[in-house]
Amino acid sequence: MAKLRHIAISSQDANKTADFYMKVFGMKKLRTTDRPTHYGHILTDGYINLAVLNYKTDAVAGPEFGASFSGLHHIGFQVDSVEETAGALETNGGAMRDDIDEGFGIKPSGVKGKGEYKFGGPDKVIIDLSESGWQWDQNQASM
Repeated sequence: MAKLRHIAISSQDANKTADFYMKVFGMKKLRTTDRPTHYGHILTDGYINLAVLNYKTDAVAGPEFGASFSGLHHIGFQVDSVEETAGALETNGGAMRDDIDEGFGIKPSGVKGKGEYKFGGPDKVIIDLSESGWQWDQNQASM
């Protein structure tokens, strides 16, 4: 069974947006990320993580959004089988988003089960799939 594990908001002011969710909803900051591709904060309510990200290039944001987009950007599901879920996504109108992985400097090599894979849904929301989930803590170096 798939489990929703994170929601990502694209924001032009990641600090202000993260501060809003911490003050209003009591979310806790797990870490800050600052990379050539994006800057932001990973927050949690203890069950689901909220990534508040400012994408630095159109390529990593996805061309339909672009780096200047603010709003819901993607959702991440932890699944039992990336391959099976990828098949179900594609059968039901979803498509693999190799273009975004390429923007991050990841060479697409097909779905192999390990790692994080990006797909497009019917509503233009990007969907991340992972079998291992996202263990974002202060010691983790990557997103």
